[in-house]
Order: sequence, then C-alpha cells, then structure tokens
Amino acid sequence: MIRFALFLCALLLVGCVSMEQKEVPVTANNWRLFWLKGWGVAEHSGLEGTEAAYISLSEGRVEGSGGCNRIAGAYAQSGGQIEFSPLVSTRRACLAGMERESAFLSALENVRLWQKKGDRLRFYDASGRLLMEMKAANEKPAQP
Repeated sequence: MIRFALFLCALLLVGCVSMEQKEVPVTANNWRLFWLKGWGVAEHSGLEGTEAAYISLSEGRVEGSGGCNRIAGAYAQSGGQIEFSPLVSTRRACLAGMERESAFLSALENVRLWQKKGDRLRFYDASGRLLMEMKAANEKPAQP
C-alpha cells in the first residue's frame, strides 16, 4: 500500500514538472525582447514614452514594435535557420529609446539561426553568435 501511495505521488510530481516545461509554439505568442547584445537585459525596459520591443510571428509574416515604431515584414524559416526580409517601420520619433530600437532592428536583419526552448526564443547570426533572446508573452505590450 505504501509503495502504491509513493508511486502515485511520484506520478503527480512528474506531471507537474512536465506541465511547467510545456513547449510554447513559436507562432502562438508574442515574443518580448528579453536580452539584446550590447544592451544587456531588456525585459520590462520600455523607457518613458516607449514600450517593450516585441515581435509576433505567423505564417511567414512578422509584426511588432521596436519600442517606439511599429515594424512589419516577412520571414523564411527552415529547421534551425530563419531570415527576416527587410522590415518596414513607422517613422515616429521618440524622446528615448531610439538607439536601442535601432540596435534591435539591426540585430533582426542579421539573424540567420534560431533556437527555441520552453518560453525562450534565441536568435543568432550566421556564425552562431547570440544576438538577442526573446521571452513568450501572451499579449502585445501596451502602447505608450
């Protein structure tokens, strides 16, 4: 009887662990910028008058925000390779965050490889250097 109870407890614990590490589909969420090369941790770093940078991927299309301006374009993905087309963006001028937005857009242009693990999405350049890390977000960040 004790063995059966221990077995049930172990089964319950395994179920809880696997639920926590559930894979998040790439196209099911918005991806908020978490880390950007040269800028460090970026999560929750919407500067005054800006929002947190994010992207949303769906059926070969990308849309999002660099923090100030809206961005849109296309992407092609095959296995661990991904490449974004030249992105279009609005031309709004913000008092803060323009340098970080420029670095974010430049990094997206240089992305060639990607890796997804749990709720994180990492983008690398062609030589395998980490350019940025994104974190799954259920909804788009609020606009300023």
